[in-house]
Amino acid sequence: LCSLQIVSADSGSDKCATEKSSLYCPNCGGIEVSDCSKCEGYLFTDSQHEICYDRKLFNVGNHAVGDPDNHYPFLWNDIVGAIVWFFTAGIATACGVGGGGIYVPLGILLLRFSPKAASGLSQASIFGASLGGLIVNIRNHHPNEHVRDTKGSPLEGHPGKIVPHEKDLTKAEIEEDRKRYLEGGDGKRKFYTRPVIDYDMALFLAPMEMAGAVLGVIIQKLFPNWLFLTIAALVLAFTSYKTYIKFFATYKKEKAARAEMHRRETMAESKHSTLGADDEADATATEACDVTN
Repeated sequence: LCSLQIVSADSGSDKCATEKSSLYCPNCGGIEVSDCSKCEGYLFTDSQHEICYDRKLFNVGNHAVGDPDNHYPFLWNDIVGAIVWFFTAGIATACGVGGGGIYVPLGILLLRFSPKAASGLSQASIFGASLGGLIVNIRNHHPNEHVRDTKGSPLEGHPGKIVPHEKDLTKAEIEEDRKRYLEGGDGKRKFYTRPVIDYDMALFLAPMEMAGAVLGVIIQKLFPNWLFLTIAALVLAFTSYKTYIKFFATYKKEKAARAEMHRRETMAESKHSTLGADDEADATATEACDVTN
């Protein structure tokens, strides 16, 4: 509540007050501001020409450099940015991440948006990409289509611990285990699955997510650009580090699981070949005995 009061007080300040800065704002006959986010209608900064200007996307008309109402040397930035934005949204949605850590730097470096404006554009882009992902995935099912209504096997020597079904089994053993499961329970057993989207978890996280979004808006309003960018960089660096650690641990685990599966399949094939050779030897010996007799 105190933060909201501060924001309200700040928004009610004199918009025509001149600040000690070299950024020209055309409002009120021309004033100087320290941050173009305070220059209503001219929120974008061109440090080279020291002006606040009105940013227009894909404006192919004539532009006058230094004119706040018609300052537009960014046509190719917008064209390239739109293409990169499209592929970024596809990759971010496919990987299941929001993409804010990519959108904000792209907005600042490529589209020449101010940090806070790039953050707002990032949130709008994440919403659009999330909505598209929801439409695509709303009818999809979880990749695990063999969920059972029975528990796994108790782990020997560890009371209370359960070994999941199909753990450490070869493909042939998994198929045989699934067949035995369906044959049990008077033939009424079946496999289950669930939607690929965990709606219970989404409902659980949504309130905190919306509260965090409100907090982010307040932070944007209160903090200067340098502090806002510093916090964003620290958060992004931490999440990148945690993502790398998770990737490395998952890679090692899956690599070990593949090696173990290959070893078990090799042993099963070797055992099967040995049994076949023994049967063939027995049959040859039997034939030899018959011939001798």
